[in-house]
Amino acid sequence: MKRLIIYIMGGLGLSCWLTACYKDKGNYTYKIPSAPVVKNLDSIYPVLFNDTLTIQPAITIPGTSPRLAYQWRIDVPAGDSAIYSFGPKLVFHFTLPPQQYSARLIITDSSNNMKYFYPFIINGITSYSIGTLILSLENGISQLSFVSPDSILTPRVYHAINGTDLPGGATQMIPLADKYVLPGTISSYWIICSGPDDPGVQLDASTFLPVKGLKANFFSVPPTLVPGSFQGNDFGVLLGVANGKIYVGSNQTWNLSPTYGMFGLPATGDYYLHRQAAFNATFPYMLGYDSIRQSVVGFTNFGSAAYIGTTYQLTDTTAFNPKTLGLKLLDFEQINDQNVYAFGRKANDSIYEIKFGAAFIGVIQLSPVYKRPFPHPELITPQTLWGSSPGEVFYFSSGSSIYRYNPLNQDLQPLTTDFGGKAVTMLRMTDKGNTIIAGVDGTVFFLDVSTGRNGNITRRIDGIPGSPVDVTVRTE
Repeated sequence: MKRLIIYIMGGLGLSCWLTACYKDKGNYTYKIPSAPVVKNLDSIYPVLFNDTLTIQPAITIPGTSPRLAYQWRIDVPAGDSAIYSFGPKLVFHFTLPPQQYSARLIITDSSNNMKYFYPFIINGITSYSIGTLILSLENGISQLSFVSPDSILTPRVYHAINGTDLPGGATQMIPLADKYVLPGTISSYWIICSGPDDPGVQLDASTFLPVKGLKANFFSVPPTLVPGSFQGNDFGVLLGVANGKIYVGSNQTWNLSPTYGMFGLPATGDYYLHRQAAFNATFPYMLGYDSIRQSVVGFTNFGSAAYIGTTYQLTDTTAFNPKTLGLKLLDFEQINDQNVYAFGRKANDSIYEIKFGAAFIGVIQLSPVYKRPFPHPELITPQTLWGSSPGEVFYFSSGSSIYRYNPLNQDLQPLTTDFGGKAVTMLRMTDKGNTIIAGVDGTVFFLDVSTGRNGNITRRIDGIPGSPVDVTVRTE
């Protein structure tokens, strides 16, 4: 009898519980607390070494006036430890090593203990961080000079800071910036050289102190190292041609890891590339030119470069066959990730110009457009430098002159710039093709080549030690 009563009571309890659950329609009223409104808090703050950074955002909260607590946190280094400050204003005397630091403002509402997080970056810089950096060759010695925003030139700055010289035979200066971490902020420079020893060095962008040599950027150092042309990509790592092979810096790890950007094995295959290659920024493929077989070759790039040789798809071979081009290349460029132009010599010393379209449709597809004699081969010398604009207009040097060449109508015109009879040693396109930075012995020129302009000098820097090789202008 007692058991029966227990069962009945249990059944009634279960029935009541189920009924209660059934009747619960979930009609609850939630009130989301008002979040603080923070104004005048930027995403990145540059601060000079040994200067004081002051940040005072305007902070309001709708409705009532709760008591707010403020905490500022600066991760040093890279999140292993932190510096804290309290109060609605941050006053921070910056004496940390000049680099980027993650920081955040934490606001606590004491009425409900809600916390709100507002991240930003502190970019520690030096007096060398903002300005114009010029790489030159002075009697075979690679020199680095710096021009401040107020036009003060500091020549041979690398030697002055480090007490040693850069590797000899400088050919390139490549700024690296990771657009996915700190867009536009240059973290380091690679100086690529042609000297017999370690042919390159990476420099800290704010101090010009060496980070590592080019050989140290290889997990397995090649027995010999002959660099071709390099560039940086969107991940802030180096990629280019060395020893005739394609190398791409690793980006599969933390961007502050010592191994970030290092070279593993090259894209394996039986090929030897011309010093230039086309690294497509939008689609997963690359193009190069096999200097031995004298043919255009392809690479896919799904996380790592893979050689496919001449197994790409051709829409037509009437104009020419990229697999049997038969030229010794002078210049090889892909414009806007679309059309590819090349200039080269045939065995009889005639200079030819070629154009073909390139696309990725699951496979690499090339569309030959033309192969034709270059209209003024007498202007091309072994020292000729080339550059191109997004509008597919080319500029090249010939002795002490720079010429504009439009492949559309084969129009060729010299720029009006007077270089004083000195040979052009540097030609670099910038500002979306509207500006040429040109160099002659002792001087760098900024030339306006925008629509309707024909090389007007907009800026001139004198006193450069030797012949300019490359220039980088850093504004942030």
